[in-house]
Amino acid sequence: MGLFLQAAVIPDCTEDAVREACSRVAAQQPSGGYGMELRPDACRYAVHGTGVSMLFNEDCAGFEDMAGALSVETGCPVLLLYIYDGDFWGYFLCDKGEVVDTFNPMPDYFEEAPEEERDEMKGNASLIAQYFHVDVSSIDNYLRFWTEEVFEEKGKKAYADDEFAIGEDWQMADFMRKLGYPYEW
Repeated sequence: MGLFLQAAVIPDCTEDAVREACSRVAAQQPSGGYGMELRPDACRYAVHGTGVSMLFNEDCAGFEDMAGALSVETGCPVLLLYIYDGDFWGYFLCDKGEVVDTFNPMPDYFEEAPEEERDEMKGNASLIAQYFHVDVSSIDNYLRFWTEEVFEEKGKKAYADDEFAIGEDWQMADFMRKLGYPYEW
């Protein structure tokens, strides 16, 4: 079994507001919650500038439902990033409870995805750049589908200063760093 991990980046929000929102979301979960139980006290939080990043507790899973609920409760956009089974990373960006952007570099991971579904999973670097006040050219190389060619070019990085290569699940950490939220707790 590979790594299953969820982290969130919440710009323009305080740690106290994120902790309180997590507690409210956890209290609203029926048995089994959004997949597995959110335990706010077992999550890790870090402040970066005017925003907060958080690493969800180990047994928590919820993806877009969790991001949507947190965006409602914080009143801020929430970028929920994940590593799925150690195979790939992706994200859901929610604002006011609605998914506004999604990225999955392997849309055919479970089965061949229709073109419309693939379009929905390609990510929008311009939108992410607006939400996180970064230059689109500093993040757009991350939002690429992982094709066979990507895996043949072992070690190729999206940007020269990255730690992880394209096709590695931990490329998520490089992406977070470029948004101003390094993977540090």
